[in-house]
Amino acid sequence: MDLTLPATGLVVGLLIGLTGIGGGAVMTPFLILVLGTRPVVAVGTDLVYGAVTKAAGAWLHWRQGTVDMRLALRLAAASVPAGVLAVLALQTLPASTEAADEAVRRTLGVVLIVVAVLMAFRLRSDVALAVPERWRRVLQGPGTYVVGAVVGGLVGFTSVGSGSLLVPFLVSVYPMSTARIVGTDVFHAAMLVTATAAGHVGGNNVDWTLAGSLLVGSVPGVMIGSWMAPKVSSRALRAALIVLLLLTGVKML
Repeated sequence: MDLTLPATGLVVGLLIGLTGIGGGAVMTPFLILVLGTRPVVAVGTDLVYGAVTKAAGAWLHWRQGTVDMRLALRLAAASVPAGVLAVLALQTLPASTEAADEAVRRTLGVVLIVVAVLMAFRLRSDVALAVPERWRRVLQGPGTYVVGAVVGGLVGFTSVGSGSLLVPFLVSVYPMSTARIVGTDVFHAAMLVTATAAGHVGGNNVDWTLAGSLLVGSVPGVMIGSWMAPKVSSRALRAALIVLLLLTGVKML
């Protein structure tokens, strides 16, 4: 048995459990650039793989009490419908698979660069970005649904954004511990990724053999990472991820 894919799944699962980041942001580019998978199929396959991986992490975070259930459900109320609509939009692109693949690839490149920049701004410290109290109240109200919808749309179209874009928002707007931020993000992502994955399954955009091989490693990886999240600092991992995401994003353009 080729251990490359399970080993890759293990590493990505650890990243998801430790930081809430690493699913689509690492796995989808890997499938496209290293394995030569079509971008549309890479997105669908990553979402199916991610649905199982995030569900495992969500369960463990819930057991540890590191999930703000009310916040996760508020985010999902906007992100899930937006994600499903994005999948449907992707499936209505011109019949030429090249057109759809090119759209996904370029969008993915832009999103990865944005994610890298956001992570770089937060690298110097783990404290929240300075948000005026007046804006904080807006972001904790209607702003949360808007951000959820934007993240949901990006996840459905590129499989990236669930943790990469949402974690910086949660850290800046909601005064919670890092472990609770990650737990809430992973729990919300489990709902969002499952819904968008179902859409891609319906569109026959999933390589089931590839997804299964990745899951062999990712399920134990995310459970180990989720268990470690309250106990370790993820600063070094974030620094490495910034470089990786920036270079990958440029490569995708």
